[in-house]
Amino acid sequence: MKQLFALIALCFFGLSMGQETREISKETMTAIKKDIWIPFMEAYANLDSKKLRSIHSPDIVRIYLDQNIVENGQSYMDNFGGFLDDMKQRDDRLGIAFTILTTAIDEKEELAYQTGYYRFSSKRKDDPDLVVRGYGLFNVGLKKENGVWKLWLDSDKRINIDAAEFNSQDIIYELND
Repeated sequence: MKQLFALIALCFFGLSMGQETREISKETMTAIKKDIWIPFMEAYANLDSKKLRSIHSPDIVRIYLDQNIVENGQSYMDNFGGFLDDMKQRDDRLGIAFTILTTAIDEKEELAYQTGYYRFSSKRKDDPDLVVRGYGLFNVGLKKENGVWKLWLDSDKRINIDAAEFNSQDIIYELND
């Protein structure tokens, strides 16, 4: 029995070692940045719920890991868009920036999965400028719809990292003020 287990383990190890790491083209990474991350940051900066909705697939699945909540589709988009609309009515400001830790992609470059950190900032009436309120870890699923990348899975949770950890990553997306 031990020999059978060892043989099976060796086969799995051999198969996993034989797999090559898929290279993700610069064009694909640039397209994802242009289609997802820049409009996401702009939607926050401008409190633009319409732009925010435009980067999500209609069948979006949203997971709030800290609250054990799953939302999807139109109800999630209404809630998220409403959040931005409420902030706009209160004359508050928001900011968000992202680092990309990992990217995986299918062979046809039509599905992607990314992990990373986000930095959330806001400006309340008494704040002179945006203030960093915290950091989080995100996992997103992306798919091409009519040649444009869309978010179809979005999950995150708050984490305790600092600005140095966030800024030490190789890929950082943030808007220039």
